[in-house]
Parts: sequence; structure tokens; C-alpha cells
Amino acid sequence: MPPVSYLALSYALYIVLRLIYSFFKKSPFRHINGPPSESWVMGNLGQLFNAKGLPFHQQIVDEYGGMVKVHGFFGDEQLYISDPKALQSILIKDQDAFEETDVFIETNKVIFGPGLVATTGDQHKRQRKLVNPVFSVAQLKDLMPVFYRISDKLSDVIETEHAENPVLDMSEWMSRVALEMIGQTVLGYSFDPLSSRVNNPYTSAIKELIPTIFSLSLIRQFAPFLSKLGSPSFRRWLVEWTPNRAVQKVKSISDVMHGTAREILMAKREEIGREGVKGNRDIISVLLDANEKATEEAKMTENELTGQVTVLIFGAQDTTSSALSRILYLLSVRTDIQDKVRDELQTALQLKHAGERLEYDEISELPWLDAVIKETLRLYPPVPFVRRTAIKERSLMYSPNVHDLDSSASVTVPAGTTLFVGIAGANRLESIWGPDAKSWTPERWLGEQAPGGRVLPGIYAGMLSFLGGGRSCIGYRFAQIEMKVLLATLLLRFRFSLTDDVIVWNLSQIISPSVATKEEEGKVVERKGMPLKVEVL
Repeated sequence: MPPVSYLALSYALYIVLRLIYSFFKKSPFRHINGPPSESWVMGNLGQLFNAKGLPFHQQIVDEYGGMVKVHGFFGDEQLYISDPKALQSILIKDQDAFEETDVFIETNKVIFGPGLVATTGDQHKRQRKLVNPVFSVAQLKDLMPVFYRISDKLSDVIETEHAENPVLDMSEWMSRVALEMIGQTVLGYSFDPLSSRVNNPYTSAIKELIPTIFSLSLIRQFAPFLSKLGSPSFRRWLVEWTPNRAVQKVKSISDVMHGTAREILMAKREEIGREGVKGNRDIISVLLDANEKATEEAKMTENELTGQVTVLIFGAQDTTSSALSRILYLLSVRTDIQDKVRDELQTALQLKHAGERLEYDEISELPWLDAVIKETLRLYPPVPFVRRTAIKERSLMYSPNVHDLDSSASVTVPAGTTLFVGIAGANRLESIWGPDAKSWTPERWLGEQAPGGRVLPGIYAGMLSFLGGGRSCIGYRFAQIEMKVLLATLLLRFRFSLTDDVIVWNLSQIISPSVATKEEEGKVVERKGMPLKVEVL
């Protein structure tokens, strides 16, 4: 029997046995409400993993509350959770009982290697302990000149481009500058000098990765099953012979990322050997030095180091560029707030000597700039949800009345249950953020206390945009200061406003903008991008 036929038969048998089991099993979630299945085969997955699925994600929270029952393949019951009590258990109190899904881990192992996003348990904790210090405030302060240099370079390029066309695709430029920021600050490596109108091939590859992975969301559910088949070389052979364009694109992008990561590590080791680590303050140099000094038990292998490089590049580029694009768009809608941020920056600089820049502590403490970033990340988190798997049975407390956080009920979650952590849903709960929870209101952050700080278990500003617990975003401080320096530089040199284009925001795991155009026959066509009018000040 051919290997592919054997695989298909094995999986069909697995599905049949699972269906028989689920038919006789009594549902532990029979008292939890949720939307009806759209499909007997795919349940609600086609709605949840859909480019136009953002309204559905919000709708189920609005209609059913913070604890919602949804369906996966063949009636598999899953939970969509945005309730603060339940999230406290999942992300903090009982985090060891709720791990990343096998689908997430196995897919990331293939694409990125065994880095932070592809490991669990003790291996993940060991890696995180070694990586965490390289994102310290002291390290970020050392990187401020690099952040400013790249921001200035982008501003110069925008001014040059503006001379020919006052309308620029700022989403494209945010992607390019975010990659260059990571390249130079994290790796001491330039991916894109920003001097050409043609996008860097690596930038294009990274930008295509998330939409391509998202298009494979349903196929990826089989990743845990496939990861246990045969040897690595056999699995590689299977991938190479899979007649699917998206699969082949992911393989090609992964090969480019791994090859580049190995080249960077080799070059960086040679550089450190010549100059020592003191002359190289980029993050990967610090990490290599820390790894060299670590005990044998704590050290990362070469594969793990390669995995860290690919994860650091990818993880910081797409999410940051998404957030920056959304901020520029919102400031173009609310030009009054754009003016407030600009006035604040100009006032702060008046206290400095001519030519001096705002230091880390000074730019961090600007209230309007900080409020704009926080409110954008709250209302429009670049990643609106993540998933977890219960590896141990647990009872979760939650509030059945979404308007009353003091109401209480519980649900028993069996081992093996898949959970959606509703980041955007929790960030928009009226019981936490007030009746204007779904409006973009930076002013809410100008008070002394973060609005959600006492309720949600997030690592940043009382929201879940960077998650919380042992799998929270390790580079959240890096992302904040990167955005602040770049926005400060741009807003002091340019004014941004909307064009007549219709901008829509699509879900591809990470949210991204597109321009929607209606053709003569009434069909709506979308192209990636976010054109804005740019005025030189």
C-alpha cells in the first residue's frame, strides 16, 4: 500500500473511533451556551479561522459571555474563554495544566525550530530563563541610538518618496522598518537598508508566512498526528511531495529563515571572536555570551539557538508592524489626538539641548504617546486569540453574568480539551473597561491606575495583548520602546491623514490591513496595504 494511502486509512480509522467515543460520552459542557455548528465536519472552525472572522469572534463574546462552547472537527467540544476568573487560572494559577496546543507546538517546530514558541515544560523554562535577561531595561537603553538611527533613516526615505507621491503605503513601510529594527538591535544584522522601493526578499517571505500558515489552519490540525510518523527525513519527504501550494510556500519560507539564522550565528561568533562581546551590544551577542557562560545543563543547543533567532525575527516583526499600522491609521482618523501627541513631543524636546534626543525614561513617561499605544493594543491586539490544551483535568471558576464579575459558576475541563483564550474579547469587556469599552479612547489611560489592572492577568497594563504567565511575550518592553521611538520620530516630521481608500482589517492570526475596491460588476477586490496621505512638517 502506498504511504499516502496508508496515512489516509489510519487517519480515517482514528476519526471513526473518535466519533464512536464522542457519541456515547456525556458532555461536560452541556450547561455552557454557544453558537450552533456551521458544519458537521468542521464545527465552528470555518468561522473562527476565517479572514473575515473578526466580527464572529466578538459576536460570540457579546452574545454568550466570557465562557462559550464552540465546536471543532466532528463535534469536538471546545471552550472560547474571555472571562477574567477563568483566564487567571489558565494563564497564572494553573498554567502548568494548560499548555500550548500540539498543533501550535508541532507546526512551530517545523517552521522555526525548537525555540521559545516550539517548546513546553522544563525545556521552555530553561530557554526563557536564559533569554529573559537580554530584554532587560538596561539592554534596551543601550539600544536607543540604534532605534533612533533607523527611525531617522525611514523618515528620510519617506520625505524623499513624498516628493513624488504624497500618498504612501505606510503598512508596507512599517513591515520593512520593523524587520530592520529587529535585524540591527537583536542580531546586529541589516536585512533592509530602506533605501530601495523594492521590498527586501526576506521581508516579503516573513510577511507571507502568517497568511499562508493561516490558510492552512484546518490542515494544521493534523500536525500532531503527522509529527509522530517515521523519521524526520521521512516527514521531510512527505512535505516535499505534498501537492499543495501553501505547504510548499511554508517549506520554502522556513528554509530561507533557517539558512539565514545559521549564517547570522556563524558570522556573529566570528565577530565576537575578533572583537569580544563588549563591542557588540546587539541582543544575540549578549545571548551567545550568556549561553557560553551557562552550565552544561542550562545551555541551549545549536538547534535551539537557531530557533531563537528565527522566533525573535518573526515574533517581533509581524506583530509590531501590525500595531504600528493600526496606530497610524487611528491617528489619521483622529487628527486631534495626533496633534496632542505631537505637541507633547515638541514640549518635551524644548527641555533638551539642541540636537539631543529623548532618552529611554523620558520617552517612556510621555502620557499621550503612552496612552495611544496602550489603547490601540487594548482595543485592537495584533493577535486577537491564542489556544491552549488542558493536559490535566481542572475546574475553572467563571462569571456567568458577563456584567457582574462577582457572579460565580464553575465548569470541569477534562484533559485534552482545546481552549481559545479570547484576548480581544477580554480586552473589550464592559464589566472591566466601562460602557465605552469598544471605542478607541486613549484618555482612559491618563488616570493614575490602569483600568483593567486588578482584574485581567496580563503582563502589560492590565490587558492581555502580551498575555500573562510563563508564556507571556518575552519582548514586550522591546516592542513598546521600539514603537515609541519610531512614532515620535515620524510624528515630529510628518502629519498623516486618510485617503479616499476603504481600509479593512483581516484576520490571518495576526491582523493586517487591506484596501477594498469595488469593481464595475459589484465584486469587492482587496489588496494588501494601507495608503495614507503624508504631509511634511
